[in-house]
Amino acid sequence: MTDVRTLAAAVLGVALGILFVAAPETVIQVQTAGRLPQDRRGRYGEDGMSDGQDDEANAGSGSGTPARWRRLVQVVGVALILGGGYFAWTLV
Repeated sequence: MTDVRTLAAAVLGVALGILFVAAPETVIQVQTAGRLPQDRRGRYGEDGMSDGQDDEANAGSGSGTPARWRRLVQVVGVALILGGGYFAWTLV
């Protein structure tokens, strides 16, 4: 009989890893409560959108999320997939 905890670790690891790799900007927005630290300008109640100034980390991305943050989240996602794969392999 398969160990339920190991199976759950494998499934959750792979599922979260796929989410981190496929949608890193969503993960970053959830972890920062919808706003990035550099978007904290403005008065209370304003949405804090940037004033159109793109730094070199955002060049060509079309979003307010720095490219290195997206890469970091994707690397963590790959690590989660590998960890989930390891747990799945131990079940066999």
